[in-house]
Amino acid sequence: MENTTIADTPLTKKQIVRAEQTKAIANLKRNYLKPGDTVYAILRHVSKSRMSRWVDLYCISAERLPQRITLDAAKALARSSNYDRRREALRINGINFDVAHDAVNDLAWFLFGNSDSLTPRWL
Repeated sequence: MENTTIADTPLTKKQIVRAEQTKAIANLKRNYLKPGDTVYAILRHVSKSRMSRWVDLYCISAERLPQRITLDAAKALARSSNYDRRREALRINGINFDVAHDAVNDLAWFLFGNSDSLTPRWL
């Protein structure tokens, strides 16, 4: 975190999370994603209870190598607390739904205001 104070007043945790979210959204829009792109997901782990899944998110374009966007996506979704540094993946809780679809649609909503602007695909 670059700046944790404003005029000698410490930032609250909520302000820090919001600043990280804004920075991550700008980075994703500027460097990686545009409406209509496909975001690829890799399932990294499933808990024994099957209540949690850990997914890794990537964008792939013809111009460059696959880019891992999981950490920026977690920050953009304000789910950085759900980013598991040990597994290096985004933890999503719940059962009986497509976690890639959930994560990518949420990401599309935060980036472009339309949950259908990005396409989820499994790798």
